Amino acid sequence: MDRELTETECGTVDRLLDKSQEAFLLAIELYNRPTIRYHVEGCAFFLCNAWELMLKAHLIRRDGSDSIYYSDNSGRTLSLEDCLKKVYTNEHDPLRVNMNKIIDLRNTSTHFVLDEYEVFYAPLLQASVSNYDEQLRKIHGIEISDRIPENYLILSVKRKEVDEDECRARYSQEDLEKMLETMDGILTTADEMGSERFSRTYVTELRTTKRSDADLTFKISSDGDVPAAMVKTMVRAKDKYPYRPGKAVKELSTRIRKEGIVLLQNGIDTTIVEKKENRKSRDAFNMYHFGLFTSFYSMKGDERYSYNSALEGETPSYIYSQQAVDLIWDKVRENPEGIIDRLRVEIKKGSA
Repeated sequence: MDRELTETECGTVDRLLDKSQEAFLLAIELYNRPTIRYHVEGCAFFLCNAWELMLKAHLIRRDGSDSIYYSDNSGRTLSLEDCLKKVYTNEHDPLRVNMNKIIDLRNTSTHFVLDEYEVFYAPLLQASVSNYDEQLRKIHGIEISDRIPENYLILSVKRKEVDEDECRARYSQEDLEKMLETMDGILTTADEMGSERFSRTYVTELRTTKRSDADLTFKISSDGDVPAAMVKTMVRAKDKYPYRPGKAVKELSTRIRKEGIVLLQNGIDTTIVEKKENRKSRDAFNMYHFGLFTSFYSMKGDERYSYNSALEGETPSYIYSQQAVDLIWDKVRENPEGIIDRLRVEIKKGSA
């Protein structure tokens, strides 16, 4: 519970939060601006600034103005590292580990950063952007999407692999070894944590369809000015199907809560469960609801929506695509009052 602030503290908190959001917007604008090559370093610098100001505002609210100063030096405010330690006390929290890596990038970028750093730092920067959006809402009740469209929170990342042989020809042995060591450390941590609070990647997928409601339309012309070809490439399953059921449920619950949607089941808000006349809160969207959608839309076994990640002879274990989550989200938004009951009835009819 936040303390009652003095008038001076209120003014300080407001200024910190305003400057924090400005720094955050600068981080995104710098990264996505195509004419700037310094975008990785600039994004890291302003993201760190945004986080530090936001956390200091929180510490003032929670512990008072003195809490953002070092006890042995009342004229010096806490570093971002120390703010993170005070707010996120678990040193293994993926959010805190993510920010420590970005702080390293900020510190390194004052001296030297190679172009290839974008390849392995971009998912960390994207996770930090998403974490800031979430924490600003959770801690301060502020929606950054009121100041920038939500789709702008996705960084425009050009994905490529690091060509070690090419880098060997371009850089000194010392620089190459440092880059490869940094890359290996980040990728190893990402694999060990497996958390989007540490590393996050958004993938835009285009595929041909005959559906009339396609987002984009095109035609193939043999005499066009720009040559084009249909190609097929190998796609890693975890890239195309990033959602395990629990993760998909969490994502949909977050969207429902953020949009203020009231999802009903039997005319009752799904966030309320009654037990012996005591009402308790629960997630708006749960595994049961997810199962209704996957069953009704026959998602299991449909490569558009799911992939069986189990080995041969094992019980099927499905992971799901962004397309599956987006389909469920669209149906929930269209009819939050009746979609769950309708699916239950239709599925019961089909099994009768």
